[in-house]
Amino acid sequence: MSKNKYLDLMPASIGKYKILGKLGKGGMGDIYKATQEKPVNGVALNRVVAIKVLPPQLSRDSEFAQRFEIEAQAISTLEHQNIVSIYEYGEDDGYRFIAMQYIDGMDLGNYIAETKVIAVSDIIDFSKQICRGLRYAHTHNVVHRDIKPQNILLDKNNVIHITDFGIAKTVADITLTGSTVGTPEYMSPEQAQGKKIDAQSDIYSLGIVMYEMLTRKPPFVANNSMAVAYKQVHELPMPPSVKRKDTPKQLELIILKAIKKEKRDRYESVEELLANLDTVDPNERVDRQTLLFHTSLKHDKHDGVAANDERRITDRRNGDRRGMALDGVNQSIFSGEYWKAMLRIHWPTWIALAALSGALAIHVFKQ
Repeated sequence: MSKNKYLDLMPASIGKYKILGKLGKGGMGDIYKATQEKPVNGVALNRVVAIKVLPPQLSRDSEFAQRFEIEAQAISTLEHQNIVSIYEYGEDDGYRFIAMQYIDGMDLGNYIAETKVIAVSDIIDFSKQICRGLRYAHTHNVVHRDIKPQNILLDKNNVIHITDFGIAKTVADITLTGSTVGTPEYMSPEQAQGKKIDAQSDIYSLGIVMYEMLTRKPPFVANNSMAVAYKQVHELPMPPSVKRKDTPKQLELIILKAIKKEKRDRYESVEELLANLDTVDPNERVDRQTLLFHTSLKHDKHDGVAANDERRITDRRNGDRRGMALDGVNQSIFSGEYWKAMLRIHWPTWIALAALSGALAIHVFKQ
């Protein structure tokens, strides 16, 4: 391998590839655009590729080198239109590298930043494509563990490609419990706590990505990683329809189920999530806000919301059109049941208002 000292130590070539320029940084190293010049099996391909290179100082680190090898092995077993293809991986002059499919486009994070409002139909389409890629990976016992917009590439034909399996784990591997990997804003609660994770963790992260495509921001943000991780475990999300009024009710329920704190309340498989996405009407709207969330997690465990949300999602296939959803039940604002539920859910607020009114009345009469 030769280096070009005028390009910030960017290698001029590595293996059979000529480096054209730097594309950015991934979870495991720098990524370059390159061309494959040397022939393979006597055939000169001259194709454009992306090269991920692990710096020499990290190559000497046994943990990073092992993770890099895991990524290469994980991707090499996957051949799907929604997953970046790998062509070759190896080592050249102390540099470990992976040569992979070059995607002419941008990552989903940049797309969200540059697009003021992503059309609901596009959000549904992108989500389905991500589901298909993850479904294929999960079928081959590969869990990504770091699904986020920056690891999802969108080409110029609006085709999704999942990339950067830098911390991917095969189900057959021993999971290192007690270690935390991933990106805090997209981490599942179990991942944030260093617990054993599986495909349902990818589902949670995908739910966060879908939420961000709708609202432009993930549901849990803070000034530091620890604070974000705490919110992932202990706080409930604001329904996306609060931030974006044209959110289809069906899509909102799907997202809220995908990011349930407890795995038992979440989608069990990407296949199940994908089937629900197929039922979404992009033109459906949330007529009134869904009053089924609290800022504290402790209020969410005994109200039967998860089961009722799931029932409403599947009922959508039978043409069910929902009205006001309070405590998981469709109710009219003029019904007695509605106000009973309001009193039961928000009784601390009513008590505070009554106490305040009483104090005000006493003050007035003393005058």
